[in-house]
Amino acid sequence: MIDCHLHLQDPLLAPKVDEIFAVTRPLGITRMVVSGTRPGDWDAVEALASAHSEILPQFGLHPWRIDQAEADWLGSLENRLRSWPEAGVGEIGLDRWIKGSDFARQKEVFSAQLELARRLRRPATVHCLRAWGGLLEAIDRTPTQTGLLLHSYGGPAELVPAFVGRGCYFSLSGYFFREGKEAKLAVFDSVPTDRILLETDAPDMGPPPEMRRYRIRAGRRSFAEIPGDEPNHPANLAAVYEAFATRKGIGLGEAVALTERNFTSWQSLGRGR
Repeated sequence: MIDCHLHLQDPLLAPKVDEIFAVTRPLGITRMVVSGTRPGDWDAVEALASAHSEILPQFGLHPWRIDQAEADWLGSLENRLRSWPEAGVGEIGLDRWIKGSDFARQKEVFSAQLELARRLRRPATVHCLRAWGGLLEAIDRTPTQTGLLLHSYGGPAELVPAFVGRGCYFSLSGYFFREGKEAKLAVFDSVPTDRILLETDAPDMGPPPEMRRYRIRAGRRSFAEIPGDEPNHPANLAAVYEAFATRKGIGLGEAVALTERNFTSWQSLGRGR
């Protein structure tokens, strides 16, 4: 099983990494794409990738973190990516949901990273909330063969063909199996099966309580930072796979094989192969 998007470097998970791998490895979770969000966490992502062979790193500047980057952030990002030829670009994107953010600056930062991904031939992971039209415009302004993964896609079904036509992939998290998220989940019924990947987005986007088989034990940092919820354990990916297989009416083994093929295609497209 492949977790195509999570943040293992997050302080809620990082102190528990050894415990986490003690659970995920026996379950057959063989690949994790760990995405950076700002220059301040790139070292942590790099250290995890150096220590654990199943981790594929990504480095990027998240739209929520654009005010945490120094003037030379883009050059630093390029240097980091060149030192990690297997790394992707992420997590990057656009977000109109957050209040008080400079959307024009978001677009500038996002486009610069798209262009970098194109030039270095790297796959990229995209965050988008309430900015789907702007995302399409940004992609079209940077013609590219870079494989883009729209993580936890929450856009309308009507835009799925447009994103498919631009070479995008779509990842589904356990969060969309929660009560009240049925419409979001139904959108994935319109996504071609050769474009679907699965993720946890741990420590966020946790599945409903009945799907949570693994929990992060409390540590030194308060869990009150995720109001009304607890950190999502990466091992909950197994439950996401089972729920996806059930919804598609296929066996678990077929779901694993399907997402492995799609993961390889996403990575290969991003590298221009």
